[in-house]
Amino acid sequence: MSTYVDPQGTAQPERRRYPHLRAIFDGARLRIAHLYDADVQRQSPPRAYLAQRLLHESYPQLSSHDLSVLVNAIERRHTVH
Repeated sequence: MSTYVDPQGTAQPERRRYPHLRAIFDGARLRIAHLYDADVQRQSPPRAYLAQRLLHESYPQLSSHDLSVLVNAIERRHTVH
């Protein structure tokens, strides 16, 4: 099991379950960032569907489950920031 060092300098076990998605997260987020702009009004299809389609074109090796996990993580990031 891999570990990481927390801000206090203590080694902790890695909790992430999808390291392959973490590796592409920043690039994927940039590819679909325009879908989450505040001034973009999308009626249909839903934003998550469009995001999954765009990411599938860029990362065809990902399963539909991986795409869903990735889009959900990106959406959470956009709602927080």
